[in-house]
Formats: sequence, structure tokens, C-alpha cells
Amino acid sequence: MNIRNFFQLILIYAVLVLAGTVAYIISFRTPLFSGTDVFFFRGIYIILFWGVVIAAAMLCLKFFKFGELITARDVLLLFAGFCCVHVVIFTHLPVTADRSITVFMLGYMSDNSEQDFSEQEIEEYFVSKYVGEYEAFDKRFHEQVYSGTIEETSEGRYRITENGIRLMKIYDTTAKLYLLDDKLIHPSK
Repeated sequence: MNIRNFFQLILIYAVLVLAGTVAYIISFRTPLFSGTDVFFFRGIYIILFWGVVIAAAMLCLKFFKFGELITARDVLLLFAGFCCVHVVIFTHLPVTADRSITVFMLGYMSDNSEQDFSEQEIEEYFVSKYVGEYEAFDKRFHEQVYSGTIEETSEGRYRITENGIRLMKIYDTTAKLYLLDDKLIHPSK
């Protein structure tokens, strides 16, 4: 591959990734996958959707204009790279902003940056606002029912599913590998 072709291919990647990124971000303002109750799942579906769209666009470019320049490897690399980068960004920024106790606490303090707080005041505000008014527990509980990690066994009674147990085994293994405190994984021990 000569230098001109190399830069042409880089330009194709850049344009498609930029177009996919803009479309992906705008998609949150559209009804695309809006029937998905869990924000995390909706984001993943949107990322995969636009990954397929830009990979298909690159495939079209291969067949209609750049046959020798673009290979199947380029199409797969574009899809995988786009999805991987956006999943990392999505889980670290929007998902964290949607559910993080740290973001809530710092947001409250930032909104009231002219004053200082005791640890107890912040904790009381957190419990009344985040847990109470914002129904954080209800939201997370509903997400687990929706995702199939817990199921209703009878009126108002729930049990962890096999999928939930498998997920907790993954978290347990993760805690062991990274030497994490496992008190959230085994809260009743």
C-alpha cells in the first residue's frame, strides 16, 4: 500500500467514525430503542446499531469505489474499534453520571459550592434525595427484573435467577483477581 492509499484509508476511517459518533450521540434524542427501559442497555443497542451502519457504509465503499483499498479486515476493525471505544466512553461517562453516588455527592456540593458540609449532612441529603425522592433503589431493582437477574416468584416476592447467580460469580471472581473488598458482593457475610 502506498502512502496516498494509506492516508485515503485513514480518511475513510475518520469520516465514518466521526459520522457514526455524531449519529450515536444524536440517537439519544430520538426514539431509537426508546422502548428499552434500562439506560445502559439502550446505549449498548445504539452503539451496536451505529457500528453496523458504519461497517455497512465501509462495505459499500469497498464494492462501489475502493475495491482494492478496503478489505474485510478494515470493515471488521472499524466495527470492533467503534463499538469498543464507545462502550468504554459510554460506561465511564453517561452511565456513571446516571447512577453514581460519587457524581451525586459531588454534584450536590458543586451546586452549593459556597458552603461546607459535615459528612453526616451529606449522607442525610443523599438518603433523602437519592434513595428517597429519586427512588434509586426502585430504579435499580426494576433494572434487575428487566435484565433477568431476579424474577418475581409470587405476588411481591422475588428470587435471584440462574443468570443472576452467574453474574455474581463473575463479580466474585473479579473481586478476587483485583483484590477488591467483596463486602458489596457478599453483604450478608
